Amino acid sequence: MQSDPRPNFPTDHNAPAEWEVLNALIGEIYDSVLHPESWNETLARITGTLCPLSWEAAFILWESSNPPSARFVAATGLAAGVQEIYAAVYAGHHAWSRKLMRYGNGSVVDSFDIMARGEFAETEFFRNFLQPWGIDRLVAVLLDRRGGERLGLMLPGPGDRDVERLKRGLRVLAPHMQRAMRISDRIATLELATGAARIAADAAPFAIFSLDDQLNILAANARAGRYERAGFIRTAQNRFALTHPPSQKRLLDLVKSPEPAGLAFQAVGDADRECPVLVARVTRQSAQQLGGVRLGASLIVTLGSSPGETPVVEIDRVAQWFGLTPAEARLAVALAAGDTLQDYAALRAVSLNAVRFLLKGIFRKTGANSQAQLVALLARLPAPGDG
Repeated sequence: MQSDPRPNFPTDHNAPAEWEVLNALIGEIYDSVLHPESWNETLARITGTLCPLSWEAAFILWESSNPPSARFVAATGLAAGVQEIYAAVYAGHHAWSRKLMRYGNGSVVDSFDIMARGEFAETEFFRNFLQPWGIDRLVAVLLDRRGGERLGLMLPGPGDRDVERLKRGLRVLAPHMQRAMRISDRIATLELATGAARIAADAAPFAIFSLDDQLNILAANARAGRYERAGFIRTAQNRFALTHPPSQKRLLDLVKSPEPAGLAFQAVGDADRECPVLVARVTRQSAQQLGGVRLGASLIVTLGSSPGETPVVEIDRVAQWFGLTPAEARLAVALAAGDTLQDYAALRAVSLNAVRFLLKGIFRKTGANSQAQLVALLARLPAPGDG
């Protein structure tokens, strides 16, 4: 069994809280931000270091009175089933909870200061829940508020013990616990957002690359590899390049010039196969890090199209050739691909009358008198590059 590398804390509960001891606890608190599973152990260190004898329980929870609810974040020293009973029966509406809701963030509150011991002894919460454990006092730290919920560190125990050392220590630890909880919440939010974005990118039916202004690959989704195997791109030394020299030149020109904001073109791969490419310039993000600034993406590149989706470059070509609006061009290309007016209306979540109105504009600008004529007209358009 490995020895515990953490510092040994004094067991003399009557000794003043040493600064080095509090500093060690502060370190453990911030370490728990990066390792949330260690919060229970951190609470055990706090109780073992600062609490008087027989004060062995501590927990962090979100609690609301309307509707009554409790969600335990971490706990130590609680008997089996206590969390479940508290959340189901007492959360949010016993005397301590209601009174603590009034205090501001960062407050260290002693239950003896908010309710007389004798008065509390008459409550149903004490008689039916806390009395078997000899608990009639609570020292709490109010950490955060979110809507109707309050986040707090709660340390209960018997009221015949001296808790001044505990309260002094908690006043030092309280601001650090507040910051730690907020940092932890921010990290969790970012991780969820990053995970959702990664899942969405991997589910996309085309390749997505995030590049810096040197065309270094910062991120790529799961479909990126198939476009390299098909001969459209190279990613040697984690650098992005289109194998089609004219396409690569267009990409490099975009990097060098502030205009335009994006490109849409057809890249060529092995066996002269074509692949639609969309490139969007993004405002480069930067983030401070230890030792300097880390720069983010400058370009977002996508390759390929969704099954059944016409490449944007084709829609643009039809729009420019006949002077159609983007909406008219999308409908014209969809009809040429075999869709019906009903199909297009359902796909775009618009009314059939709105689609018929677009079709009238297409007929007027192209000179076609029917859908069949329109399809034939689009089929005779010269291919890209034929002039």
